[in-house]
Amino acid sequence: MKKKSFLFALLLFVTLTMNSQNTENKSLKIGAGLGFSHSDNCTGSGTLYSIGYQQNIWKDRLRFNPNLSLGFYKPNFLIGALDQYFNSINLNANLNFDLIRFRRLSLLVYAGGEAGISQGYVSTIGSVNDFHLGVDFGGGIRIDSKSRKTALNVLPFNFRFGYPNFIESYLKLEFDVKL
Repeated sequence: MKKKSFLFALLLFVTLTMNSQNTENKSLKIGAGLGFSHSDNCTGSGTLYSIGYQQNIWKDRLRFNPNLSLGFYKPNFLIGALDQYFNSINLNANLNFDLIRFRRLSLLVYAGGEAGISQGYVSTIGSVNDFHLGVDFGGGIRIDSKSRKTALNVLPFNFRFGYPNFIESYLKLEFDVKL
């Protein structure tokens, strides 16, 4: 638990202390969703939360988004699954791109790299710590507010694949607020 708290506090500190003359190109990104996670020793469904920073790179269409995501999983809805609970903690670095834009609505796609760990308890093994490196990608719809200071991202397609043997898929809503 101390590792998760430390990583979360570190990312939040770095995100909130970044200063510049022009803050219109920067935003805070917060998200929540429902998903499924599988690693070498753990399989389950549950909730996922993320917090990150976003920097505009090109014409407010291409954005860099480093973020931290935390998933909390159990073998809900899995028949015959072992008694287990686990967390997935991932550091991600994504490029988000508005592929097609019409007024305030756009088709958003993203891709990037990730590093993470699945930690928890499995009844037959005991304590589990599975480390992984991989890629993540996905897409959905981005809706900008009239002022363009906030945006809502509806992301039904999100996938992470890592080595060794890590898969995560989820539905997520994200909220962006320009700093």
